[in-house]
Amino acid sequence: MRVSVSSEKVIVPLVGALIGFAGAILSALITANPPTKTDIKPSTLQCSPNIASKICVANLLVQINSDEPIIVNNLQRISLQVGDTLKVIHLNYCIPSEMNLNKLEAKAYLFKNGVESYQDVLLTPSQFPIHTGVCHKIGNFQTIWKLEPGQHQVMIPIIKYDGSNRIVDKSFYFTLDVGS
Repeated sequence: MRVSVSSEKVIVPLVGALIGFAGAILSALITANPPTKTDIKPSTLQCSPNIASKICVANLLVQINSDEPIIVNNLQRISLQVGDTLKVIHLNYCIPSEMNLNKLEAKAYLFKNGVESYQDVLLTPSQFPIHTGVCHKIGNFQTIWKLEPGQHQVMIPIIKYDGSNRIVDKSFYFTLDVGS
């Protein structure tokens, strides 16, 4: 008796079974070790490797009016209309592993028409995670800005405390072009 085996009857089902098995293993690995924000390396969130000695604000999540939140990167320009509202949902920041600090804080300031006035401010919680070598997300900004005509700048200075030394870094900002 002669048995004939075709490639369609053996190879195709075998390849299909191997692909299904590999997918199940990969799914199990992802479920067992889900990525968390604190596991993300600073370079993944657009922090420049040139600033390895500084805390980096990687980006912000903001909401304009009641639209879907959007990510805002450093030096970005956003066009808005008079009466629009802007709320900072959270900011992502990264701390290099060689950094020494015992406290960290940040506030978001809106400078109307480019005039540096510290009256319009969004406050954050007082406790910031300070684990080094990872990135963190902080939220709880309580104020919503209602925008007036003009070109405004939003700055987020990071204030680092190393012992009793207070160091302010004003390197993260973006511009709001508010038309009529």
